[in-house]
Amino acid sequence: MTDQEIIHSIRKGNNEKPIKKLYKEFPKVKALILKEGGSAETAQEIFNDSLVILIEKVRQPEFQLTSQLTTFLYGINRFLLKNELRKQNKHVELEWRDTLILTDQDLGYDEEKEAKLNTMEKILNMISEKCKELLRLFYFQKMSMTEIAEKLNFSSLNSAKTQKYKCIERASQLAQEMQQS
Repeated sequence: MTDQEIIHSIRKGNNEKPIKKLYKEFPKVKALILKEGGSAETAQEIFNDSLVILIEKVRQPEFQLTSQLTTFLYGINRFLLKNELRKQNKHVELEWRDTLILTDQDLGYDEEKEAKLNTMEKILNMISEKCKELLRLFYFQKMSMTEIAEKLNFSSLNSAKTQKYKCIERASQLAQEMQQS
């Protein structure tokens, strides 16, 4: 299948063949994720999430492919991996910092952290209640996407994952707007 045939098929709602074709790229993505310190399970989750995102993007009428579809897929995977690694590093950093004795320099860091938390609070106040709840359940309650889909009455797991992605995108957009102003 060519890229245009894949796009046409997805837009018609026929995802099976395009997904099979795109899944041939999984070994390359998995190798990259393992190289960066991720697990095989993380690779599978990231790749599945990237397929959901790709399908949602392709279905948007304004979507225009400006590169190969596989390049677009890799870009989504890199973005998701970067977010996952950032999330993991934050946990490691917090565990490490808990064992230190605070110095004046650390107190300065805490002020910076507090400013970031204030910005985050402003962003959370600007997104929808459903997004707030979804992100709270995922990041703070550590619920799985399956549990979240059920609790928030999403029609499917993929719908919940797509909504999570959209919520993160909206929060990121607001953060960028706040930094620029």
